[in-house]
Amino acid sequence: MYMEIKIIFLFFIFGLLFVSPLAIPLNALQPNQVPSPPAIPQPEPEPDPIGPKDPEPIEEPFPGLTDKEKIQKLTEENEKLKSENAKLKTETETSKIQKNFLQSQIEELKIQLADRKAVILEQIKVILFLVEQAKNAILDNFFSPNVSV
Repeated sequence: MYMEIKIIFLFFIFGLLFVSPLAIPLNALQPNQVPSPPAIPQPEPEPDPIGPKDPEPIEEPFPGLTDKEKIQKLTEENEKLKSENAKLKTETETSKIQKNFLQSQIEELKIQLADRKAVILEQIKVILFLVEQAKNAILDNFFSPNVSV
């Protein structure tokens, strides 16, 4: 069984060795082959220019009114827009003032937080020092050679 597989494998290897030279294309064996020059590109036609869009007709703002009524309505709308603009400007200024106030409060709170953090760290150091002293006092009394009667 082992011998048969070995023989089949050897026939396969020799078969590949004999068939592989035949698989190489014949035109690849010609070393002096000159490549053909590239084709001359054909000019492409120029695209048509894109023209400007036709303007849409302007709609009449108040159809069916006289010129005097149109002017009166436009004046009313103008006054309304001016009042809204002034209101928005005051709201913007109020928002800026509130923003600055809140930013200053945030800065104050950050400073207070840093101060409290420093105090807490100092308190922890003191507590650890007191624990160390208590531990030393207890251990010294426990292992002390002097026995008090």
